[in-house]
Amino acid sequence: MAHFTQEERDSIDENPLGHSLSGVREALRDAERNTCREASQLDDNTIAPERPRLFMESVKTRYSDSDKRWTQLPDAASEDEVCSWLLNLQQELLPTERAAYFRSTGCNKVEAEAPRQLDLLVKMKREAADAAHDWKNVLVVGELKQSNQKDKSLWLQVGSAVRNVFASQPTRFFVHAFTLTGPEIETWIFDRSGPYSGAIFDIHEKPEKFIRVLCAYLMMSDKELGLDTFTEAKSNKLFITIPVNTHGKKQRQLELDPNPIAYQRAIVCRGTSCFLAKATSAAEFDSVVKYSWTSSMRLPEADLLTKANERGVKGLAQVVGYYDEVTSISRLREGLVFSTPHKFRGLPQSANTSSQSQPPLSNSLTPFPGLSVTSNKHKKRKSTDVSSRLSKRCHSNRRQAETEYTLQGTSLTQQGQTPYDNRILRVLAISPPGRPISQFESVAELLEGLRDALKVHQSLYMDGKILHRDISENNIIITDPKIADGFKGMLIDLDLAKEEGKGPSGARHRTGTMEFMAIEVLLGISHTYRHDIEAFFYVLIWLCAHRGWELAGMPKKKAPTNVLSHWYTGTYKDMARNKLGDMDEGKGKGLDLILDEFPLAFDCVKPLCRTIRRCLFPYRNGLFTGTPKDPAILYDPIIRAFDETIAGLGQETL
Repeated sequence: MAHFTQEERDSIDENPLGHSLSGVREALRDAERNTCREASQLDDNTIAPERPRLFMESVKTRYSDSDKRWTQLPDAASEDEVCSWLLNLQQELLPTERAAYFRSTGCNKVEAEAPRQLDLLVKMKREAADAAHDWKNVLVVGELKQSNQKDKSLWLQVGSAVRNVFASQPTRFFVHAFTLTGPEIETWIFDRSGPYSGAIFDIHEKPEKFIRVLCAYLMMSDKELGLDTFTEAKSNKLFITIPVNTHGKKQRQLELDPNPIAYQRAIVCRGTSCFLAKATSAAEFDSVVKYSWTSSMRLPEADLLTKANERGVKGLAQVVGYYDEVTSISRLREGLVFSTPHKFRGLPQSANTSSQSQPPLSNSLTPFPGLSVTSNKHKKRKSTDVSSRLSKRCHSNRRQAETEYTLQGTSLTQQGQTPYDNRILRVLAISPPGRPISQFESVAELLEGLRDALKVHQSLYMDGKILHRDISENNIIITDPKIADGFKGMLIDLDLAKEEGKGPSGARHRTGTMEFMAIEVLLGISHTYRHDIEAFFYVLIWLCAHRGWELAGMPKKKAPTNVLSHWYTGTYKDMARNKLGDMDEGKGKGLDLILDEFPLAFDCVKPLCRTIRRCLFPYRNGLFTGTPKDPAILYDPIIRAFDETIAGLGQETL
């Protein structure tokens, strides 16, 4: 079954559905103002704009004032009957608009890796009606159900469709959607902080309002539809104009490769997408432009990169250009009044695929791995909220080790509640470009890339006094040492990074990617450098056990048991317990079971994994999971182990 990411689940629990004023009403009102030159608040007691009023007059033969209902729409109408009725209304009312409603049928599904049927969609008429529908052209999502089918599956369908829209249009600001359940219609907006809607109304009881909604989706401007109005499309090319630095007025124009090299598939997230870029006069793409909806509570990545470079950090990207704020969630929702959060009941409390890593360069669309909705109780779990067995295994070990280690770290504090997370869309251009570590072409390239990225992390923490906090396969790149100061691997993405000595950011979500998240972070203990090093270890294991099979020439062969799946399924406590067990020492158990999933060509990496495990998890009547005060205790032996393994690789190694 598909699942929401953790941020999506948290957002659905926390994001209220505004009933006094909805974003959809704002958008519809603005659309009417632009098309009819007459403002309307779309409230029940407001006079309808002239054009929708004329539309209503033209279809009055289809509506019975005495019966208060649309005459050609039968009771308990099927989805086919509703679609036919709506499309006939469109043909009569809106034959000249630039956009139109379409239906995706069994023979004309919306294209994706797993094509699916969408009840109704809005797209531009310039896209041929009989051409295969594509998510990159979808403007509005519509789902229809009979009145007795209003359940969680409707949410799954809507969320799945919206997720695919964002994945195919990764720089999109927001997406409109609507559901028609029997005679009740509800309009929605999905942005990077979650979904919200206005009140549900009956299309028979409020026919003029229904006509306004029907018309407005086709009359909206690009801005009102939530399309990216920052990036300029011209002659099948993409361009942006961006300030050269964070505080300067000088600007430069960059051309983007239209195919993103990385993007996130979730809805409620930073929505990070990256594109190769170059100066308009340059021949080669020599930089990367990154779009990201970052928390307003966090320091901008460009500022952290600037500070790190000023402090002498080696191996970090250089800022080519930076746009501090294209727009923000608070600006998009400006003027909206939110009330009580909507609560979903009876769904499992789980952290499934909370921030599960995705292949960063794949343009495929998955059939929405995630729309289960749950409460956010686990999000605020502190380190004491664990089973007595797990608590004993971790905390007693810490006391045993305190004679040799001085520990760092504190518990997470509960943040105050606000209606939604305010995210800011920032655009950053950096250099040099690189390949994601997951695209390594040899064992040596993998190990050299990870080792050098770990050296960058050490310099970032020791020299720059900045902690990365999101080590994953997506944030480590393989670089050409000729243009990267001799580094064969670098760290990217400081969106979640934090300066040492600063207090909590105030952002509400755990930092990190689920399968690479350290055990103590899963238990709610605040992030330290040790947790990032632990994440490097998990990345190494993950890439060998999951990506290594393709390199070994067996892309379709999977590891025998896939025991790593429990690193990103279940609750935070479950995942912490599973990882703790996997780091256990002993032949035929713990880490040995994980190493059995490596393809034969990666046998040379197994001794390195055992060495790193001994460094990170010394065994003293239990595994130690804490943070030594002296970082050299971990950095030095682990980097040395990488060096020795790389030096020992033979010519026959992949």
